[in-house]
Amino acid sequence: MQERKSRNTSSRFSVLGALGLLVLLAVIGSSAVSGATRPASAVAPAIQITPNSGKYGTVTVVTGQGFAPHEQVAIYKQTRAFFAYETDASGSFVGAPHPPLGPGPLSGIITITGIGRTSGLKATTIFTVTP
Repeated sequence: MQERKSRNTSSRFSVLGALGLLVLLAVIGSSAVSGATRPASAVAPAIQITPNSGKYGTVTVVTGQGFAPHEQVAIYKQTRAFFAYETDASGSFVGAPHPPLGPGPLSGIITITGIGRTSGLKATTIFTVTP
């Protein structure tokens, strides 16, 4: 009888220990993403510019994904804001065709950055200006 009682007790502690570990992992996991506005399984924010090279003034289209749903994403040329686009329910957007605004280089690389105005999520790509 004594042996049966100790097996019961030890298996109860094993089950309780496993449940406690699962709860602890869930709490740690949720606190790690509590500051984020997108699920941990979501793709990382990214933007693309098409075409990604050409003369300064080339009409380009900026697209992006991995931002928060239904937020504005500000698009910067170097450090100067020049467009903002609204993401869809999946956190993606397709911008309208535009040439870069303002003065620009005759050749070189222009950094294009997208920053979610609600989430603060950021992605960067480049446009290569060709002579």
